[in-house]
Amino acid sequence: MSSVIRIDPKLIRFKISPHLDLNETQDGDWDLKRRHPLERAVKYRSIIQRYSGKAWEDTDLFKDIYSRRILTEPIRGEATMKGLLDQYYGRVDGMFEAMKRDGFVVGGKNRLPKLLIGRDGEVFIGNQGNHRLAMAHVLGLEEFAGEVVCRHSLNLDVVA
Repeated sequence: MSSVIRIDPKLIRFKISPHLDLNETQDGDWDLKRRHPLERAVKYRSIIQRYSGKAWEDTDLFKDIYSRRILTEPIRGEATMKGLLDQYYGRVDGMFEAMKRDGFVVGGKNRLPKLLIGRDGEVFIGNQGNHRLAMAHVLGLEEFAGEVVCRHSLNLDVVA
């Protein structure tokens, strides 16, 4: 069922969370009850903060979330805040620079973000790809790609 679509990232304004139980065709109110505005998502806000001039350690993601979580579990495979910050300054900043230079590239080692399509054709992002979507917004990219993993049963004919 999954298919790859390309979409203007400005059209994706909400995330669906949780989404892992949603696949292929789903009915119900998941597209209404599980939607969360991107600007309220900590990862989204932190990308905006970072590329507006803040250091990673001063973003909401590190101050509010990672500073507590790292005490009880590894994050992105890192057990220390230093290791996690090194990863963000290296890998995540590198991803931003690559998107700035090349746009959103399909392929490579990164899996495509998971996208869901609601009853009215609105496209939502799931839990994977939030950093890249926020970067696409910051950079003003006109194209973003993702794998459609679920469509609302009331909207099987709409192609985003």
